[in-house]
Amino acid sequence: MITSIALSGGTIGLSGGSSTYLDGWTIALLVTGLVAAGVCAVAGLRGHGPGRITLGITAVLQAVVAVVFGVYLARSLGGDSPVGPAWELWAYLVTVLMVPAVAWIWTRTDSSRWGTFVLALAGFVVAVMGARSAQIWYGVGVV
Repeated sequence: MITSIALSGGTIGLSGGSSTYLDGWTIALLVTGLVAAGVCAVAGLRGHGPGRITLGITAVLQAVVAVVFGVYLARSLGGDSPVGPAWELWAYLVTVLMVPAVAWIWTRTDSSRWGTFVLALAGFVVAVMGARSAQIWYGVGVV
């Protein structure tokens, strides 16, 4: 049973036997993805198609994803390796690197409010897949 959330050394760990996996890069990816999802969802609910704000925040999300991808690549080239399966980690990372770009391209062909919802979905998917990548790296849920 999780009894508390402990903050230590720039990471968030859940006490009660769970490993620490929410490092600063993962938190940045989660926050950026969820903020992008929220902004784009609100714009879509208001009936707006993709515009400067929604496309801009998706571009910021893509930049954050690229930086996080680079961090994992640097860790791997530096001799570190994930606790979980490496093939699974890289499958997640390559996919999450492509999601905002594909959503951006999609919305350039669909300028309706549904294109904005595609951007919102991309933000949510990036947040979830980024968190799962960190779990694989740190071995959370690996038996």
